[in-house]
Parts: sequence; C-alpha cells; structure tokens
Amino acid sequence: MSRGFLYVVPNGEGARGEAVSMAGGRALRETADAAARAAIDRARLERMFADHHLLIWRTLRRRGLDRETAADATQQTFLIAAERLDDIIFGSERAFLIGTALRVGRSIGRKVLRWQLEDDMDLRASAAGSVADERSAIELCDLALSKVDPALAEVFVLFELEGFSSIEIARMLEIPVGTVASRLRRAREQFRAGAGRIELALRREGREGNG
Repeated sequence: MSRGFLYVVPNGEGARGEAVSMAGGRALRETADAAARAAIDRARLERMFADHHLLIWRTLRRRGLDRETAADATQQTFLIAAERLDDIIFGSERAFLIGTALRVGRSIGRKVLRWQLEDDMDLRASAAGSVADERSAIELCDLALSKVDPALAEVFVLFELEGFSSIEIARMLEIPVGTVASRLRRAREQFRAGAGRIELALRREGREGNG
C-alpha cells in the first residue's frame, strides 16, 4: 500500500499567500471597474459634444463673441463639463452646457464683438442678401439681436430660439423666474424695434431698386 503525501505549510505562509492573492484580485477588479467607468464617461462626453457643440458655439456667437473666441469658449465649456461630469444629471446635459457657456462668455466679456456696429449700420442690411434666403434671414435675425442688450439677448435666445422654459433659464442663469419674464419682455421689445428698422431699410432699398 502506497503511503499518502502530506504537505504541511510552515509558519502560515499559505495564509499570507492567499491574502496577497485576494488583494491582487481586488486590485485587478478595481482597475477594471475604473477603466469601465472611464470608458462610460468618455462615451458620454463624446455624445454630449456631438449633440450640443454647435448649439453652444451658436449661443456664444449670438451673445456677441467672434468666431474664434466662440470656438475657444466652446472648448472651455466642454473642459469644464469633463471636470464636473459626475455633477451633471442625466438628461440635463444641454442645460448644464448652455449655463456654463453663458458664464464663460460673460467672463470673457465683450472685448471681441461679432458686430462692430455704427448707428446706421442696420440701414445697410441689404448687404446680407434677400430675406427669402434662409441664410440671410438668420443673418438679419442676428443683426437685430445685436441691437438687444446682452443680458436680455441671452434670455431671448434661450427662450425663443433654443426652446428652454422660463424655469430652465432661471436655473441656468441663476436668476429668479420673474427676472426671466421681465428680461424676455424687454428683449422682445428691443428685438422688434431693431427688426422694424431693418425691415424699413429693406423696403426703402427695394423701392430705390425698382425706381
């Protein structure tokens, strides 16, 4: 009859080896979890950028920044979003980005304006082309917006052009809902006045061209 082989682990080294093995496994799982979270965050940021970067750039342009400054501010907005990604509630990405972009835009100030307008520049709005052309209509809209006070214009853009509610705008701009309503009313008045001047200028231009 063969004798069985018995291995006795001296001094508890097996227990220590088991503990090391468990710790190593835990570290591997934590590394894998971190990598998975990083991949999810990266995918979320990429989706946010694809869905909203044009909106953010356009909003900053309408607030008065030139093309390059708006592009820089857009990039800064998404860098802030990357740093604060855990704070952004799912489904509220657009509101977070626009609120952040507007704060970035205000911090930059109006050093570089999209429109360096003289008092009568809107009388030469016909240079934008026919109002029937979509691009010209957008340019004329932006030209009218340039006559609106910046603090009022941002509320107008968010409500009338981007479709945010008064409550959402109040949250983004960190102002009372009543202030949103007041600014929106005044913005509409200023926008109508600016658009009216442009319309009169175009009609005058048309009459002179037909004369």
